Amino acid sequence: MRYLIIGNSAAGVFAAETIRGLDPEGQITMISNEDYSPYSRCLTSYFLGKEIPEEMMYIRNKDFYSETGIDFQAGYVERVDADSKNVLLDSGEKVNYDKLLIATGSSPFNPPLEGSDIEGIFELRTLDDAKAMAEFAPKVKAAVVMGAGLVGLKGAHGLHELGINVTIIGSAPRVMRHSIDEESAEILTRLLEEDGYRVLLNTKVVKVLGEEDTDGRMSVSGVLLNTGEQIPCQMIIRAVGVRPNVKLVSDSGISVNYGIIVDEEMQTSEKDIYAAGDVAEALDLLSGEKGVSALWPTATEQGIVAGCNMAGVKREYHGSLALNSAVISGVGIVSVGLMNLPPREGSVIRASEPDKNFYRKFVIKEGRLVGMIMVGDIEGAGILSGLIRKRAKVDVNYLHQMLVNPIDYPGYLSVVRGGQ
Repeated sequence: MRYLIIGNSAAGVFAAETIRGLDPEGQITMISNEDYSPYSRCLTSYFLGKEIPEEMMYIRNKDFYSETGIDFQAGYVERVDADSKNVLLDSGEKVNYDKLLIATGSSPFNPPLEGSDIEGIFELRTLDDAKAMAEFAPKVKAAVVMGAGLVGLKGAHGLHELGINVTIIGSAPRVMRHSIDEESAEILTRLLEEDGYRVLLNTKVVKVLGEEDTDGRMSVSGVLLNTGEQIPCQMIIRAVGVRPNVKLVSDSGISVNYGIIVDEEMQTSEKDIYAAGDVAEALDLLSGEKGVSALWPTATEQGIVAGCNMAGVKREYHGSLALNSAVISGVGIVSVGLMNLPPREGSVIRASEPDKNFYRKFVIKEGRLVGMIMVGDIEGAGILSGLIRKRAKVDVNYLHQMLVNPIDYPGYLSVVRGGQ
């Protein structure tokens, strides 16, 4: 069996390991446009801020491909030919397959912006992006981050750790608008401002300002906002959003909506072609609808399910669960599941002590916990996430206790010698 995997991040790596465990003799080829051992893109901001060395970025060692029996090729896949069962590389080479996994992830999406072609504008998506920013950073005193989502906040953190003055600019009325609610966002905004960041919301950059440097090249000197204000800076991070990398399947017959549409086995509309990770549009656990979940845990789980089915072991994907966790200005935050429900479809209970950086919100529907936000004391978040994922019935009185007390789930008991 010839297995071909496009992409060497979370979904691709976990799929490859799953396939190898089930089919020791199969031929596995992995193609990626990044010539690195597999690494975690979640850690790029910490590498940028010099909080971790490069070797801590890698999730598998340098011998991963040889030890797993993977033929790794650095290259860019331009097109998938489902009828002929091969892919075309930018080098002109064609690679044949029996089973194909598309795990190409997503790429930054940036709307048109005047002045966006001058030096000093970056995206923070890959290890090479982080290296380029780290090399440029010594000449930077002030930076602007366009985007107040989690990616933007993490990029801002990396620059802040380098001693750079950072202004965060978000077009939405609150930070992390897709992940948290208004009350928790107010706490995070205050924490960021107390930590030295400037945060501007309901605001847009309409033009990048530039000036000629000593080498005669145009470089960033500031930004012009829709309010008319000009902010001086020498670096910009664009973190407005991402889009799935689906270009390679255009005209292939594979069904695409926002991402590549997959069934419960992670198979696309074309037989023997699978997709997983940020590029896949799969079932959402709570809503029952299909969508793209651009999260590391989702990618690993989808990769495992795809790998099983590619190797002939049937396994179903039961749906993704929105889950975000971060530490912002030293304070932990976790959000899971549904943040809001239509009127009269459920209930919400919350506890808030903003001056103590404490906030909890539980969303309940039909006796089940379907969403939560925790700021400050996040111990027990894993237990609550498990209840949401299992769609377990939960006593509302117990949830009220957990709003203000340390979380102690009686379903987990200590085990002593002898198994008692």
